[in-house]
Amino acid sequence: MNAESLFEICYQKHPGASEPELTRFTEEWRKPLTHEEITEITGRQRNPFPVNDPLHAVYRPFDPALWTLPDMPLPAAYLNFLRYSNGGEFGTAERYVQLFGTDQLRSMMLAYEFPEYMPGGVPFAMDGSGHHYIWDMRTARDDGAYPILIAHSGNLGYEDAAWIAGSFQELCRGTVSAEDVLYNS
Repeated sequence: MNAESLFEICYQKHPGASEPELTRFTEEWRKPLTHEEITEITGRQRNPFPVNDPLHAVYRPFDPALWTLPDMPLPAAYLNFLRYSNGGEFGTAERYVQLFGTDQLRSMMLAYEFPEYMPGGVPFAMDGSGHHYIWDMRTARDDGAYPILIAHSGNLGYEDAAWIAGSFQELCRGTVSAEDVLYNS
């Protein structure tokens, strides 16, 4: 795969990830949550309902200690791309992709609480308008090319997500914007 030819436009390329960095990344992105991560996620939860709302009394925060992360390898095409550019911003026609680098994928997955709202979903990029590109890792694939979904960061859930590509390469070469796929299909 020639990473340089995957997109028509390079808005921002980063230096590529080194092999030791990729090795660390592939081993650590899916590890169980640390005590510090659980404490941070638990600490930011707040009851969203006003005291006079009947739902205020029934609100229960979720427990991130119960979360599991997919125990599957990341697609080889994505890892190869990280060797070329460790994150960055690229596009093809109307499609815009802000790829997460090795130091961003796990933190974004936990910050947006994917294990709670889309278990088995792994966000690896955004579109610049609040939409996540997400690998659907609920089912193992022999070829490692997981289906890619698009979902808005404020409305995460499989029922409101849309299929956008069958592989990383297909996503990169696609020409339709994430918004058009999600809202006009």
